[in-house]
Amino acid sequence: MDSILQLFENRIRENKELTPKMKDILKASLELFAEKGYSNTSTKDIAQAASVAEGTIFKHFGSKENLLYASLIPLLRHTLAEDWREQLVLSKDGIEKETFGDFLEEVLASRIYYANENLKVMKVLYTEYLYQGDMRKNLMHLIPEDLVAEIDELLTYFKQKQEIVDIPNKEIFRLIIGTVMTFVLSQEAIPSEGEKKKQEIRHMLSFITKGLRPESCIDNVND
Repeated sequence: MDSILQLFENRIRENKELTPKMKDILKASLELFAEKGYSNTSTKDIAQAASVAEGTIFKHFGSKENLLYASLIPLLRHTLAEDWREQLVLSKDGIEKETFGDFLEEVLASRIYYANENLKVMKVLYTEYLYQGDMRKNLMHLIPEDLVAEIDELLTYFKQKQEIVDIPNKEIFRLIIGTVMTFVLSQEAIPSEGEKKKQEIRHMLSFITKGLRPESCIDNVND
């Protein structure tokens, strides 16, 4: 899959509703958000990179926040979500022959590698998720409802096979995503490359698989 920046550039190039200046602004904003971080990027920076007047940004988008919502959120929702949907459909076709570990490897491994290759953009999302309430609300709806239902169905299937612990699917999903995001973001502090990175991804997925086995969890814990 192309990088997030390349996917975004392709998307705005094909959008006939955008003027050339609007395309330049959107492209420059995402590149700067990825390079400097959202908080450290000013509308003046974006205007200079896009070779437009700062007032042009406010005319078309109203605010820097709107630029983030107009760039990254739609891209992830419509482009990357489609990739996940296609992979889940493929995984369901042969699900009877797969273990939960096989499923995680098939669905997550390449996406984790992809997230690592787009670490700067992932950091923008994570930082804004932590500190911006409006961004949290937008990201909560990033995954389409039908895709959430597909994931929920698959988790229920593996619970019925007694391969993962019988706790709420939301909790399982939170544990998986939390572990994956920690792994991805830690790559900046403790980087790895090539085969070493692939091996670490396999180890991390094995860690999740073993941690979610029924015998690994304490059931019916009451405060």
